[in-house]
Amino acid sequence: MQIKKYLNYILIAIALLIVAIVLFLKDKPGTLKVDNKAFAVKDTAAITTIKFSNGRNIILLERMGSSWNVNKQFNAKTGSIRALLSLLTNIEINSPVSNSMKSSVLQSFKKNAVTILVESSGKVLKAYQITEDDSLKIGSFMMLKDDNDPYMVRVPGYNGRISMLFPCDLQFWRDKTIFRYTPAEILSIDVNYPANPKASFSYEFRGFNDIEIKSITGKEFIKISKDIAHTYLLNFASVPYEAQLKWRSKEIFDSLRHEKPYCQIQVKNAVNQLNILRTYRIPVQSKKGSFDLNRMYAVHQNDTIPLFVKYIDFDPIMKEYSDFSGH
Repeated sequence: MQIKKYLNYILIAIALLIVAIVLFLKDKPGTLKVDNKAFAVKDTAAITTIKFSNGRNIILLERMGSSWNVNKQFNAKTGSIRALLSLLTNIEINSPVSNSMKSSVLQSFKKNAVTILVESSGKVLKAYQITEDDSLKIGSFMMLKDDNDPYMVRVPGYNGRISMLFPCDLQFWRDKTIFRYTPAEILSIDVNYPANPKASFSYEFRGFNDIEIKSITGKEFIKISKDIAHTYLLNFASVPYEAQLKWRSKEIFDSLRHEKPYCQIQVKNAVNQLNILRTYRIPVQSKKGSFDLNRMYAVHQNDTIPLFVKYIDFDPIMKEYSDFSGH
C-alpha cells in the first residue's frame, strides 16, 4: 500500500512536470528573427517622406529643402519634425511576442493600429504598424509590413504608448508660419486686390537678369534688378499667423466664403507647389465703414478654420504695383 501510494505521487509529479513543460513551450517567446533596430532608421538625413494613418486621418510629412510641409498644404513645425526624426532612430525591439499572446496582439493590429511609411525619394526605408490595447496590459507592439511576427518595442527614456508619438492630428503638425521661403525657392508671386485691381501685380522670375513685376490689369510690366527682387523676397522668409479662431469659426468662415478677399497672396515655389492665403478686413462694429487697423481674418489654402493675421506681419509682402514703379 505504501509503495502504491508513493507510486501515485510519482505519477502525479510526472504528470505535473509534463504539463509544466507543455505550458512553458507554449508560452515561450518566438525566436528574434530580426535585428533589435529593425524598426529604426539609421540615416534620417535620407528621409524625404513620412506618412502615417490611424485609419481615419492621414498625415503626410514631406521634406522641402531645409524645411517640411504637412499634407501638401501647410508648413510643419520644425521642433515636432526634429523630435519625430529622433524617435525614428531610437525605436528598439524589446522582445518577440510570446506564442500565447500572439493571437490577441494580431487581433489588436486589425482593430486599432497606426500604419507608418518612411521613404527616401520614393524608396521605402521602413513600413510597419504599431498597436496598443488595454486588454493586452503591457507595452506597444510593432509589426513590419507583409510580416506576421509582432514584437514588443520600446523607446529608451519613454514609458508611454509609442503610438501617441505619431499623432494623426493635422493641427499638431501645422506650423504657425504661413510663408517660409528662401529667395531661391520662389518661382512666382501673385498679389491680388479684388477691390483695387490696379494695385494687383505678379512677380515673375525668368532668370537672374530677367525679373518682372507685371500688372494684372494690363500689359504693363516693370523690370527690376535682382537686388530689389532679393530684398522683396526676403520678406517671405517667415510670415506667421497670430491665432486660429476658436469662437464662431464656422459662422465666420461661411460668411467669408461669400465675400471677396481684401488681398489674396499666391506663392509658387520652384517645384510648382502653390501656397495661397486670402485675407479679409475685420469690420469695427461701433464705427460703420471702419475696419480693425491691427488685424485681419485670413483663410489659408483649403482650410475651413479662419485665422487672425497682423498687418505688421503682412505689410512687407502686401506691396502694390506702384510700389515698384520707382525702381
